[in-house]
Amino acid sequence: MIFMKKKFQFTIRMKLMTISFLLLTIPLVILGLLSYQKTTSSLNKLGETNLKNSVEMTIELIDALNKEVEKGALSLEEAQEQVKVAILGEKNADGKRPINKNFDLGENGYLYIIDQKGTLIAHPVIEGRQGWNDEDSKGVKFNQKMIKTGNEGGGLTYYEWALPDNENRIEKKVAYSKTDPHWGWVVCAGTYLMDFNQPAKDLLVFLMIVIGATIVIGFFIVWLFSNSISKPIHAVSERMHLLANGDLTQGEIKIRSKDETQNLAHAINQLQNKLKEMITNISNASEVLTSHSEEMTHSANEVKAGSEQVSTTMQELASGAETQASSASDMAAKMEVFVEKVQDASEKGEHIESVSREVLEIAGKGNKLMMSSTEQMSKIDEIFQQSVDKVLGLNGHLQKITKLVSVIQGIADQTNLLALNAAIEAARAGENGKGFAVVADEVRKLAEQVSVSISDITSIVDNIQNESKNVVDALKSGYQEVEQGTEQIKNTGATFQTINKAVTDMVHHIQTIANNLTEIASNSREMNRSIEEIASISEQSAAGIEQTAAAAEQTSSSMEEVANSSEQLAKLAEELNEFVRQFKL
Repeated sequence: MIFMKKKFQFTIRMKLMTISFLLLTIPLVILGLLSYQKTTSSLNKLGETNLKNSVEMTIELIDALNKEVEKGALSLEEAQEQVKVAILGEKNADGKRPINKNFDLGENGYLYIIDQKGTLIAHPVIEGRQGWNDEDSKGVKFNQKMIKTGNEGGGLTYYEWALPDNENRIEKKVAYSKTDPHWGWVVCAGTYLMDFNQPAKDLLVFLMIVIGATIVIGFFIVWLFSNSISKPIHAVSERMHLLANGDLTQGEIKIRSKDETQNLAHAINQLQNKLKEMITNISNASEVLTSHSEEMTHSANEVKAGSEQVSTTMQELASGAETQASSASDMAAKMEVFVEKVQDASEKGEHIESVSREVLEIAGKGNKLMMSSTEQMSKIDEIFQQSVDKVLGLNGHLQKITKLVSVIQGIADQTNLLALNAAIEAARAGENGKGFAVVADEVRKLAEQVSVSISDITSIVDNIQNESKNVVDALKSGYQEVEQGTEQIKNTGATFQTINKAVTDMVHHIQTIANNLTEIASNSREMNRSIEEIASISEQSAAGIEQTAAAAEQTSSSMEEVANSSEQLAKLAEELNEFVRQFKL
């Protein structure tokens, strides 16, 4: 495992230890200082009280001895010496007196007496010396100040003085002084403040030791406590770095502490498991997506090719339908001429009937008319023959249309089958195949519409074939009638010399011809309407085929878009695979 060098970070352990150290140290130090100050103040007051009490006791002693002097029991000198011995001790041969330890004035404290002129009346070391002008390191003439304070009823005087055993060390002294009203002595009790404060200093040292020990023990406890917190957090932090780098191969974090860190580790373990599961599912899904996108691309290309083939066939079919419509239009025009001819023949037949009784008188003219009728019947015969040929040709085109419609029906069935297969594949793809399922459904619907249109076209073509058959039968029947009329006219012409004898027969035949011509005219009009319907149906068929071709082209375009979308989907799936490969499972 390789970790990059990081800048210094103020870790949770350091924060906990710092805060705990401050919480331990600051209150303890404040408590120690306050205790020291309080103790020092109390000791100072106690010492000052002891100084005052010692002076008061000495003054009471002087008062008692002065009463003895007044009684004559003691002389003044004896009484004064007893006071000196009482507060200090017997005077030694060197002129010094010991310090009386019965007075609790500290290690270096003692009582001494000065007179109003500053002479030291009683002193452990310098008794009898003039001390009026004595001053401390700051120039304070403390003896004068004590005399003044003593005369004013008593009070404290502070000054600085060297220690007895170390003249280089200056310490602060305090002295209580009060003037005796009987002898005029100024009784003083003085000592160093350090003597009063020594217990406080000892207490301060003890407190510092206790504070130090408490801090050390507390620091160790805090270290253990912070270690129990920071270790799980550090483990979680390292695991988060590994997860951020895509490493999902590590095992679960195990933390024994029953607190939030255990919950955090449990959450990280769940996160890792969920990520591993999600990445695995994404990887599997991307592989399936890639496979289905390739299959969809292949199917789309096949559908596109089939659509292009349908479009080509529809274009050919549309061309044939247009040709059929054009032929039907031509046939309708010719049938219109034919109807006019038949109508004209019918009118002439009626005219022949009306003038048949004059046929004898106009035999010559009748002969010419018979020749004209013969020629006209030949033309009618020719027109009928052409009509039969046109209708037969129309029937041939209809058969071709039927074949093309069969081809289109096969293509539509194939397209429907492909759409069904595509829908099945899309259903297998699940959520990812919904888009392609919609496209496949649209293709299937289009194929069904084509099948419906083909059924309509087939029905129309069948109707056209039936009508064409009827037209052919009618034309054949009319043709037979024309042949009979022609034969009769020929016979009439051959026997024209005997027309007088057969006038009655001729009238009868002429009536027959007129009736036949009327029927032919009626049938011709019906056939003309049928042909016009054929032309209209052919035009509708051509329009429907063109729409089918356009739909096939649109399907081809849609399949091309589907193929492009499938390729893009395959690229996205590959990118997703690349992203998933960044994770280590």
